[in-house]
Amino acid sequence: MIWRIAAVLLALAVPLSVANAADRTLVFAAASMKDAVEALAQTYSEESGHEIVVSVASSGTLARQIEAGAPADIYIAANPEWMDYLEERDLIASDSRENLVGNTLVAVASQHGGHTPEQVETEAILKTDRLAMGDPGHVPAGYYARQALMDLGLWDGLRTKAVYGENVRVSLALAARGDVAYAVVYGSDATMRDDVDIIYTFPADTHDPIAYPAALTPAAGDGSKAFLEFLFSETAQEVFASFGFSLLSNSGSDS
Repeated sequence: MIWRIAAVLLALAVPLSVANAADRTLVFAAASMKDAVEALAQTYSEESGHEIVVSVASSGTLARQIEAGAPADIYIAANPEWMDYLEERDLIASDSRENLVGNTLVAVASQHGGHTPEQVETEAILKTDRLAMGDPGHVPAGYYARQALMDLGLWDGLRTKAVYGENVRVSLALAARGDVAYAVVYGSDATMRDDVDIIYTFPADTHDPIAYPAALTPAAGDGSKAFLEFLFSETAQEVFASFGFSLLSNSGSDS
């Protein structure tokens, strides 16, 4: 996995003329995008001379920070609702909004959890004493997890056993340490760790489609616009795919 990602990153070529080296772009990105966006930001900064700074947290936390006046230039959410929240308040440039990538929803457990291959094929493994998930009140991964567990008829029996994480990475860490039987997280998070196994993949029809909308804020300059366009390029989309994200039909055209 790592060598494939490195090979794709080395192939990135960003024209030096796209941004002024004195400028800086601040990207607020959902926690599940941390590895992919930071890798792209570093390579873009090195090639273009335009500094990209990435701040990650749950989508809800970032949206509230933008609402409070945080100087973000680009916002990437893990679901449409928080982007809608900012758009309704005129805190993003609506004409720049577009879905960047997608994802899957999975249950992961520590590699020392004692699960069997047979359990991977059935939701029976989800009937457990403790699980971790994002807080469905403001963490998109938690919202999707609750949706999926409700669809499978498991939520009523599990809701009092759920440990809510402030973002999807916290939930993933709880499962990796064996503090809970499993965590419900995104497929991209699971593929980037070697200390957990995917024990169940939720059918796509058990939850809303997972999409990551991205947009500029009204104060974003030309350098920020160029970086956002780059994220939709075919080259950047290959990097997202190498980090476990699913590509969407509106993505992958070089700009």
